[in-house]
Amino acid sequence: MSNHSGGAPPTGTAHLLAARAGGVLTLTLNRPEARNAFSREMLDGLAGMLDFAAASDDVRAVVITGAGGAFCAGGDLGKLAAGESIFGPAGDPGTRLAAQKALQRATVVRLRELDKPSVALIGGAAVGAGLGLALACDLRYAAASAVLRTGFGRIGLAGDFGCTWQLARLLGASRALELLYLSPPLTAARARDLGLVNEAVADDELAEHGAKLAARLAALSPDAVSAMRRHVDRAHGHDLAACADAEAEWHVRLLESGGHHDAVRAISHGRAVRTPSDPENPGAKRA
Repeated sequence: MSNHSGGAPPTGTAHLLAARAGGVLTLTLNRPEARNAFSREMLDGLAGMLDFAAASDDVRAVVITGAGGAFCAGGDLGKLAAGESIFGPAGDPGTRLAAQKALQRATVVRLRELDKPSVALIGGAAVGAGLGLALACDLRYAAASAVLRTGFGRIGLAGDFGCTWQLARLLGASRALELLYLSPPLTAARARDLGLVNEAVADDELAEHGAKLAARLAALSPDAVSAMRRHVDRAHGHDLAACADAEAEWHVRLLESGGHHDAVRAISHGRAVRTPSDPENPGAKRA
């Protein structure tokens, strides 16, 4: 049985733990003996939890982290070395391909398209498909001792779980190919400098930092968050005029929303809608 609390449903597997508190759904990859490498059970559980997050009004932000001092090692090297696959029989590539495509869409693609803020807290290794999972989140924060690595080239593979797409969008083609070809181990500080993570955080502060950040995200207007996501995604394929037009349409719509009215009312009374830990407004009370 999986552990769950705060109103989160069971994940169906001990390989993924779920807890919900204060509008934040925290999902913990839980195979520490394998550096939280993917299992079929873990991915099925993650897919179910992301469906739950998308459908639940009580979930306002999603945090993904790993147990036992690692984030996720991606593919299970033990199974790969034995010629096995978590996606199906070794002698049936068609079945494996169909299962992997479906699970990629249900996990990293679902996460990337989720209309709610998502955060990866990277404590320890994030490698291969595990790196792809972290990159699918909106925001990424890494412990100072964390190591990020593509890993694919070292074992004769080319990438999966959206890792190559995310790297190309975040870094550009040349830098993405360098990381894919050579697979250098990146410290948290180097990953921050490249733009792969938002911030490097002291190891013993990562969990608290993530909790405070997630609480701030959960306090945002869901409609405004959805619009921001659409604006940023649109910017990759449209010109400035089209993006500005779309911004204006959402701006007019959101001006009529309760979230906007509540926030303006709170600010006008000196009660900005921020959590007490907001560094820009210490001691502020939430409206």
